[in-house]
Parts: sequence; C-alpha cells; structure tokens
Amino acid sequence: MKFLFISFFFIFTQSAFAAKNMLSVAAKRANVHSGPGDSYEVLWQAAVYYPLEVIARDGSWVKVSDFEKDEGWIYKPLLSGVPTVVVVAKRANVRKGPGMEYASLWVLDKEYSLKVLDSRGDWLKVSDGDGVSGWIHKSVTWGFSGKVLIVKNQD
Repeated sequence: MKFLFISFFFIFTQSAFAAKNMLSVAAKRANVHSGPGDSYEVLWQAAVYYPLEVIARDGSWVKVSDFEKDEGWIYKPLLSGVPTVVVVAKRANVRKGPGMEYASLWVLDKEYSLKVLDSRGDWLKVSDGDGVSGWIHKSVTWGFSGKVLIVKNQD
C-alpha cells in the first residue's frame, strides 16, 4: 500500500532568512531583556511568530534585532526556526490567493506577526496560528523571504 506523505522543507539558500540567521518567537509572549539573563531589564515583549535576526549568543541567551533595529536578549528556548514575518506597512491586506486580483480576507496593522506556510513569487501564504490563512505580498513584511518547497514522497 502506498501512502502519500507531504513534508514541508524550507529552502533558505540565497534568501534573507538564510543570509540573516533568523529565528521566531515560539512562546505566546517573550520578554526581550537588556542583557543575557532574567535579572536584566525587560525592554519590550514579542508575540508568537515575531521574527528576529540573531546578532550574538551567550549560553542560553540570544541577542536579537527586530525590523526596527531594536536590539535585546531573549531566552533561547522561547525561540524556534519556524519561518515567520511581521507586517511593516501601516496596514496590509491578506488575500484569498497570491495576487492583487484576489479578494482581501483581512487587513492587518503594522507589527502583526504571522507564520509562513508557502510562497509563490512575491507572495507568502501566511497564518495567524488560529487556522485562518491567506496570502500577503512580501513588500509589506519583514522576516522570512525564502521559498517553501512541498515534497511528495511515496512509501
């Protein structure tokens, strides 16, 4: 009997995701500190799927930068390699399909973070994690910008 397995492999070569060493927030909320430890001041909080560029590492702590170049330290177990983006435009449409001809499903405000599920050209299929998904243009986001390859294996 043959089973069809769909595995998602993210190709990072020659992408901003690979070039910048990006990670994303895995926890519902994560504190970003002024130094590598809980005793340091909390500068700001990042929500789930918020993309961050890795600048340095110190034990279990990672120094990160966001799309506005704000820097701080975050506890490594609160991060993941899940590809994500954050809206950097004042407002951005999430559409039913990968193109301007598709209807807008929702409009997001700046700093809304999303998980990347797929990509087609300059469009990213994204989800807010609650089962809602749609397509957003890369030009209104910051974070992952590579391709998502869907590989079908038969066993």
